[in-house]
Amino acid sequence: MSASTAPDFYTVVKDLPRVAVTPGATLELLVLAAGGNHCAGVDLVSGVLVRAWSAEPSAHQLRPYDVVRVTLDELGADFDGVPDPCQPEALVLTGPPIPVRRASPRRVTRLLRPLLHPNGEPLLGISSPVVRFWERRPDHPSIALVEPEGPISLWREEPYLACRFGWLGHERELPCLDRRIAADMDQAGRTHMLAGKNDRLLVALTPPIEGRCHKVVEAILPRP
Repeated sequence: MSASTAPDFYTVVKDLPRVAVTPGATLELLVLAAGGNHCAGVDLVSGVLVRAWSAEPSAHQLRPYDVVRVTLDELGADFDGVPDPCQPEALVLTGPPIPVRRASPRRVTRLLRPLLHPNGEPLLGISSPVVRFWERRPDHPSIALVEPEGPISLWREEPYLACRFGWLGHERELPCLDRRIAADMDQAGRTHMLAGKNDRLLVALTPPIEGRCHKVVEAILPRP
């Protein structure tokens, strides 16, 4: 067993810009995943990935490719409301996202294409599926849009939902947090299914669980 406990970090070639935080500013986001007090999406103006956190969850059931309006907290860069302060994409909100409309397929396609994780690189620039919380680095992304190699398969063994997909020439398995997929499989009584042929994945690091952040699939994203 190696004596080193530090994860292997790799430079992520695609250095995406971040949203400039202006307290009280209102943004519109294209929703990619939402649950509880967290919403992951794309800022419609800058086109960058963000992870928005609010003190209270949304009263609405947000779906991928909904457009929501959010207001940045007056505290600006105060990350007390963010469970992992090393998330470079994090925004703190004054309240939960408010849905305003659905995005057109053409606009979704245009927004997502530049955000795809570079091929040939470890997901999120980390070779391990787990990273210790105190080893997190704010210069590495905590979320990525992934176009896997080959089909995506889902395996349900309550309460666990596994997502298997190809990356760097190998089959990977990550926990899947997509409640919509889990509910559909449970309702149909299925323990295994294939995602759509051209579906993509939203891969992210969880907030720390007993001191560790885990790679997970936050959502299966259908092609618009």
